[in-house]
Parts: sequence; structure tokens; C-alpha cells
Amino acid sequence: MNDIPPNIEGHADAIVVIPTYEATLPRTRDFLPWHLPRKQFVRHHQWCEQIGRLLDDSPLADGTLKYMGLPGVDLLDLRHFHAAVCETRNISLRFLGFNSSATPTNDAHVELNISLDEVRRLPRVDPMSDVIGDDFALVAKEDSLACRKTRELGPYDVINLDLCDGFGAQAPGALDQTYYNAVNSLLALQSRSKSPWLLLLTTRADRANVDAQVLQALLNKYIDNLATCPSFRKASIERFAIETAEALSTAADTSDGLLAVFLTGLCKWFLGLALAHQPPTSVELRSVIGYRVTQSAEHEDLVSLALRFTPTFLPAHDPIGLANQPKVAPDECSLSTRALKRVAKRVDADRELTKTAGLKQEMIDATAVLLGLARYDEDAYRVWVQQF
Repeated sequence: MNDIPPNIEGHADAIVVIPTYEATLPRTRDFLPWHLPRKQFVRHHQWCEQIGRLLDDSPLADGTLKYMGLPGVDLLDLRHFHAAVCETRNISLRFLGFNSSATPTNDAHVELNISLDEVRRLPRVDPMSDVIGDDFALVAKEDSLACRKTRELGPYDVINLDLCDGFGAQAPGALDQTYYNAVNSLLALQSRSKSPWLLLLTTRADRANVDAQVLQALLNKYIDNLATCPSFRKASIERFAIETAEALSTAADTSDGLLAVFLTGLCKWFLGLALAHQPPTSVELRSVIGYRVTQSAEHEDLVSLALRFTPTFLPAHDPIGLANQPKVAPDECSLSTRALKRVAKRVDADRELTKTAGLKQEMIDATAVLLGLARYDEDAYRVWVQQF
């Protein structure tokens, strides 16, 4: 029933405004290099695949995958892990992320907050999950928020250091807090883990992103293995034609040789840190995938490594000899040889996308879905990506 008298109904129309609600259209947002299908190839065919194999070999005791990483503002990796790993395996995801956009003064703060709210609302995301604004390198600083939060939520099943720059670019001792210190501190925390865990490291690997001191330190480790480990020396000759210190130096002066010896030396550095723990931890390089950021580069200049760390439970040496237990520690020679062989089998993501029928389109479709979840225009993305 209409109780408004006819003579004033028109006046009522003038003062009462009935709003019209429409669905919000996706905002126009710029697409970025990491939205290309090769990143999704790494995300799915290395990261998710290696996480899946880890969980197959070592099921979670409490049903929660504990993850630490460096997510972008849109949290695309976390969205993908939730769908491709957690939902399919009926497990929860608890994450700690580091992103400077989490600080209120950052221009991308609002976008990150929206993404974080969206991801936290996903059915399998643990409410303790968080992204903080501290620099990842501050993990090594005792009184920092980064250190405190890392220890609070760790140890982790997966650590994903998806760097935009070079892990080996910082000169040792040049900064108070370096990637090297942060990783060393992380490995100390992870030594408390009773189960195997995964380290994913994405780094620039061209000469401009490898400090000369760092490279020399890694070359020295390589030379040690040439001299003391017959299987390493044999594999080095067969895979890289490197038999002597002189041949190693010559190889490091070439772009392709630099990539091979830098990655091998970096894996040996991780292995050395892990074996020094008490009890020692074994390390296996499970996957190497790269692609070219600089299109004129002679080889892949951005590389993603997947390393699995497996704790051992060897008893410590008794200095006064009361305990006398035989033990077989992980063998550095054997593990270094396996790492070198895996580096030699690295996969070029761009080549795989080109030669495998339908694979590029599959990665484009998967990326479009992720971007749509993060409020991008999927149709605009499909137009943009065709130029590459």
C-alpha cells in the first residue's frame, strides 16, 4: 500500500534517492614481467611439484604446511599453493611473508592488505598467517621483528626465497645484514626440524649479479672438490670440461661457464652449512629451472633452485670416549657430485614453453585465473601476453 498522498508524491521522489548497486569492474592495472607464463611454469612445475614430492615422502604430522617466503603484493604464489597443493591434499597452509609493501607508508600498502585479507579468507589458510614489512635480511638481527616472527612460526616445511636481485651480489661484510647471514640464521632454525624440508631459491645469475669475492670463495670450494673428490672431478670433466683450477678459471670467464660453476658452488655452500650442524643435515639439489630476463643474454640469467634438506639423527662424538657408537655421516663428496650433475641438467623454461605443444597456453590460462583472483582484468591480460 502506498501511503503518500498523490499531491506530494512528486516531492517525495525529489528528496528520496534510491541508490543503484553494480558489481565493481576490475581496475586497470599494469602487467609485469613475472606475469609471463614462464613464471607460472616455475611455480607449478618446480615449486608445486617439489612440494608435492616432499609431502609424498614425508607426510605432515599435524596437517599444516608451514611456509615462509617473499610474496609479491598480489600473493599469487600463495593463492596457487592453496589451490594446487592444500585443497588437493586436504591440508592447511600457515605462511609468513616478507614484503616492504606491508609498511603503511608504502604506496602498495592498500593493495597488499586487500590481497592478504582475500588469502586469509581462503578455507585452508591458517589464521596465524601474516605478511610483515621487515626486510628478509633482518632475520639475522636478534632484536628485529623479522627474527622474532621467523622463530615464532618456524621451523618451516618450505622456505621460498624468490629474489628480484642476485643472492650472490652482496660483497661479504659490506652490509650489516646480508642474505648470507639471513640464510645462515634460517638454517640454524631449520636444524630443529625433525622432517625433511624444502628451500626454493630464485636468483639472478649473470656476472653483474655475482660479487667477485663471492665468486672466488665459491670457486675455491669447487677447486677443493676437484682435488679431493674423484667422482666430482669425473663429473666436472664430463659435464663442464673442467678438470683443473686453470680450466675452472677459464670457464668462469665465460657466461655459460660462470652460470655452471656459480650454481654448483652455491649448492656446495648450502651443503657445507648444513653438514656443519650437529647432527648434520643432508642436502640434495632436486631441480634447476632458468630463463632469460635480459633477452640478449647468452644463457638463462635468472635461475630457480629447489634443494631438499633432510635431517639426520647421528649421535655427537663423545670427547672422553664413554659412548662409542659407529656412525655414517652424509658424504660431502657424493652430495656435491649429485648437485653438479643436477646443475648440468638445468631446464630452460622458455625453451620448454616453445617446444611442448599446448604448454605455453596452459601456463597463460593458469596465470590469467590467478590474476583474476587478484582483481586484474583477465581479458586484458590475455591481450597483453600475446606480444611476448
